[in-house]
Amino acid sequence: MKKSIAIVFDVAGTILKMYRVAKDIPGRRILRKVITTELIMAKSGRALVVPQVDPENVLLSHPDTPLGKIFSENLLKISCSSTPVGKEEAASILRTSRAVARDLQEACQTVISRCHGLEPYITAGVIVDTELKEVVYALSTGGVPFPGSKDVLGGLTSMGAEIYVASGDSMRSLVGLSKLGIGCERITAAATPRMKCDLVTSLKECYGKVVMVGDGLNDLKALKAADLGVLTVQQDSRPPQELLMAADIVTSDIRELPEIIKKDIKLIV
Repeated sequence: MKKSIAIVFDVAGTILKMYRVAKDIPGRRILRKVITTELIMAKSGRALVVPQVDPENVLLSHPDTPLGKIFSENLLKISCSSTPVGKEEAASILRTSRAVARDLQEACQTVISRCHGLEPYITAGVIVDTELKEVVYALSTGGVPFPGSKDVLGGLTSMGAEIYVASGDSMRSLVGLSKLGIGCERITAAATPRMKCDLVTSLKECYGKVVMVGDGLNDLKALKAADLGVLTVQQDSRPPQELLMAADIVTSDIRELPEIIKKDIKLIV
């Protein structure tokens, strides 16, 4: 017999209010409020590389340490790309790149300063450009739970839902979600849009209904695949039209989610 309901959450911008920063390495400038997918899709041959490394290790590294020495190529993940990019190609670029720890440290420190003394969830990554054979952006995102996030997750669990996470970030960055009651065994890290969609599809074989909750274009396929796709606009109040069309429900407050599930799909009695 199938279980009742599974709810798959994106993290950045969905459960957590995020601050996104990029260091434009060739331009030597910090970019705030960036949309990572826009930087990647700006030209062909770009890929987001997510290292399975604790950002704290990056912050503690000597500023002049080449990033290629900090990131183990065996633990690299390609989370998103404008055109197909292999892990080996990305690793080769990192080995020869002029990017150093300082580039990523500046991005991380800018994010941390926005969290106002709270202990933030923080991630680190880079965008490689296969045409230039170089790291062009050092990226950091960080944030804190939206008001009521922990209560919402706990409430959904008490209603009988089983919670899963599918995020493009590394597992090292996501382990902090345990504070919200989400165990590592329910987390799919470094998830591409296809992986998110595949997770939703596989869960539909085990659960009566599957809900996807996300906020970005990397959630679009999963929103379409779910029995109920919920688009949150707490982070971005002007989502692309294609996202709005993919979602069944749009909400500006994650605290509305339990009532949405009760009222709109009647999964939990």
